[in-house]
Amino acid sequence: MTGFKGWKLLGIGAALVLGLGLFAGTGLAHERRVVAGKYQFVVGFLQEPPVQGQLNGVDLRVTNIETNQPVTGLEKTLKVRVRAGGGPEKEFELEPRFNMPGAYAAYFIPGRPGGYVFTFVGTIDGQPINETFQSGPGRFEDVAPLEELTFPPVKALDPTQVEQTASELGRRISDLEAAGGRLTALAAAGAVLGLVGTGLGLAGLLGLGRRG
Repeated sequence: MTGFKGWKLLGIGAALVLGLGLFAGTGLAHERRVVAGKYQFVVGFLQEPPVQGQLNGVDLRVTNIETNQPVTGLEKTLKVRVRAGGGPEKEFELEPRFNMPGAYAAYFIPGRPGGYVFTFVGTIDGQPINETFQSGPGRFEDVAPLEELTFPPVKALDPTQVEQTASELGRRISDLEAAGGRLTALAAAGAVLGLVGTGLGLAGLLGLGRRG
């Protein structure tokens, strides 16, 4: 029994160490900041590393540092504006995350690699909020280009091969256009035969109706 208890305690200890390591990793990829004097914001991407063209979003966790309690209901009073580099800004609704009090998300697909800026605007308990978080070293990760994490890598197209393929497609289109007259005639003949068949069928049905 002593040996079993020892292994059990060792397993629990290992699980705790692993859990602490995972939480530490998450913390390193997010920025923590006290906002409006008593609210701790933890901000980053939902999925890390964030990758261009892949579904992701803003990850926001809010805690009241005076009570050490999560702040709920912010989806009603707070929004986030997302901007990529010097590009245009877009405002997103914050959604509460299931079974995670004080955690919110705004889902989007990063369309370009590089730095991103998240600006939270609105109110918390009546206090105005206008707080900006920017990705970068020591904060949260920039968006990686898709090709950096694509495996196996996508081969670049050979310009000569592309030109040859385009020429071949052009030749086939020309052939089809040249044969267009013959194809049109065949299609017309088929349509006429179809109408004739339909007429004969209707005549037969009418004849049967009169006999009945």
